[in-house]
Amino acid sequence: MSTPGPGWHQDPGRPAGHLRYWDGRRWTEAVATPPSAAAGRPVPYAAPQPRPAPPGAPRGPVRWAAQHRRLTAAAAVVALVALAGAVGAEDDRPVETTSADPVATAPGPTDPATAPPPTPSDAVEPAADASTDPAATGAGSGRATPAQRPPRTYLVTRIIDGDTLELGNDTTVRLVGVDTPEVGECGSERATALLGRLVLGERVVLRRSDEDRDRYGRLLRYVDLTSGPRPDAGMRLIDAGLAVARYDSRDGYGAHPRERSYVAADRAARDLTCRTPAPVRAPAAAPASCAAGYSPCLPLFPPDVDCADVNGPVRVTGPDPHGLDADGDGTACE
Repeated sequence: MSTPGPGWHQDPGRPAGHLRYWDGRRWTEAVATPPSAAAGRPVPYAAPQPRPAPPGAPRGPVRWAAQHRRLTAAAAVVALVALAGAVGAEDDRPVETTSADPVATAPGPTDPATAPPPTPSDAVEPAADASTDPAATGAGSGRATPAQRPPRTYLVTRIIDGDTLELGNDTTVRLVGVDTPEVGECGSERATALLGRLVLGERVVLRRSDEDRDRYGRLLRYVDLTSGPRPDAGMRLIDAGLAVARYDSRDGYGAHPRERSYVAADRAARDLTCRTPAPVRAPAAAPASCAAGYSPCLPLFPPDVDCADVNGPVRVTGPDPHGLDADGDGTACE
């Protein structure tokens, strides 16, 4: 059975001639009774118009929702469930990673104890330049470049002297651009102790200079700490007055990347001083007429002297040409 269009139609619940307005979806409360039905005679019938909505009443979709509250509430619940399912599916989707991130794809540090000795081609960081000079860039202040690959680090296991150290893979490294006192010279022990406090047992970053190795086969590298406001170990030695800037363009070698900052720090550092040891007083020489090694004085040998010839006891402090100290206890003629 087809649904009638909007308009006045016979009220299905009332006698013939009584009309009710159909809005296309449902029966409204608007009804009409033809005059002919009341007077008992047929008269032309004009269908009444629907009552206008009161002022402020909702219209359109809002009016429909107000008239169909249950259906509207059910539709709202279905929409909320569908939205929640879509959000959950988005959260469960696996996060995609990209190999373009150098930090995410960078390999972790290798333990030098199990790694092969460093070589100029692949075991150390690239050559140092102005961008790697901590004195010029403020390295160690907490600033980091997001896209910079973490530098490789090496374990220091031995301090040889104030400017030379040994790594966990038995590689010897000579600090670039500095010179500390040689063993036995003034300040040697202090320089060695300071370098030990800075790097011994720590992981350090090695950076190349203008040369790779010296004539003894040692690696020539800047040695940088991994933390602290002054990470350059060579610079720390200069600041303490225990090293001088050397082996650079001023004394016949090539200019190295950190030469200017090293020279400036050297000029500003205090001079290394050591206390002059007190002179050792030489023992007084024995008189020309006394035999050496006896106290009090005994005549020169020969001739031989016996205990009966001297007033004992006699302290024997050296050779005993007279043979007076028979038991060797340092005292004769007791």
